[in-house]
Amino acid sequence: MRMTVVLTTIAVLLLIWWLLRFLPATAEAHMPMPYSTALDRHLWVPAVVGAIWSAILGYWWGFALYMALLILVVAGESPYYRHLFGKPSETPHPDDAASDSTTDSRTDIAMDDRTSDTVSRQSGKPIHAMTLNCRYGRANAADIVRLVREQHIDVLALEELTPALLDRLAREGLDVLLPYCQQGVSHNDDNGGFNAIWSRAKPMARTATFLNIHAADVPAVSIGVDAQDTSDGSTARAVTVAAAHTKSPMRGCREWSYGVRALDAIATSPEPVVVLGDLNACLDHRCLRDVLATGVHDASLDVAHGPTLTYPSWVPWPRIELDHALANSGVVFHSAQAITVRDTDHRALLVTLSVR
Repeated sequence: MRMTVVLTTIAVLLLIWWLLRFLPATAEAHMPMPYSTALDRHLWVPAVVGAIWSAILGYWWGFALYMALLILVVAGESPYYRHLFGKPSETPHPDDAASDSTTDSRTDIAMDDRTSDTVSRQSGKPIHAMTLNCRYGRANAADIVRLVREQHIDVLALEELTPALLDRLAREGLDVLLPYCQQGVSHNDDNGGFNAIWSRAKPMARTATFLNIHAADVPAVSIGVDAQDTSDGSTARAVTVAAAHTKSPMRGCREWSYGVRALDAIATSPEPVVVLGDLNACLDHRCLRDVLATGVHDASLDVAHGPTLTYPSWVPWPRIELDHALANSGVVFHSAQAITVRDTDHRALLVTLSVR
């Protein structure tokens, strides 16, 4: 009898824990909510243990409670796996690949010539982008430059930069591969360092502060996306790509919540916009879901092959998805994958995108 009470109490507390995700974003901006919510996706572990334990004891009410929790956790992850119920809504670009979040491999997508031509006309030249939190400037510069070279990166966003890391990147040849750079202004209250964004193509415009998120400056560049010239009189299209790093909850829950929610500004931009970076939030956080509800979309959700788990880099499990590529309706994501870089606690997030 005493054991059934313990099992019931634990099950109810776990259910309440999971349901806290539906509180308003303002309620989420208090300790320890950001951290407890980030673990929601791992509640399947106590759910399975509790269900097995209840079944062994023949306590079927407890079994039902733990199975209900398990179903809720799985349902919370289901948006990442739309391919199980049908194809993702966006047509993949012929040059792109979708990646599994648990591997670094890519899967080629075969398309006939007519489909390829149609996508090319609609989406323009694909852009390969990468973002990485450099952990107080400690990330291995050689690894970063190698990935830029091997993955044919067109736009690179780095967070938690330091002058010393910039020097190491230059010595490794980053400025040769990506000659155009826009840095955010460094401030004493930056969370771990400043942000910067590099481009292979000459930017049509650039700014040091694209969004005000009460954290490190969000530098951005606008780059052309059309593979051909516009001699027919049409206007050259461009996409703005920004590097963002919201404050972590430990540096202020209110600032963290505000910074994430401020990203919804890109939804109303008349031009295509992409925000890359360590956003210190995952889909379980209400503040990020509120942003997505405005029309902003996430690369991992678009690809629908599972969350692209990026933190922490040193263990395969449990990882969570803190690094994101967000965009407004003018952008289509075609692939997303995470790759480990030495000497930093985040994995690099690589995405391929194009403009509608």
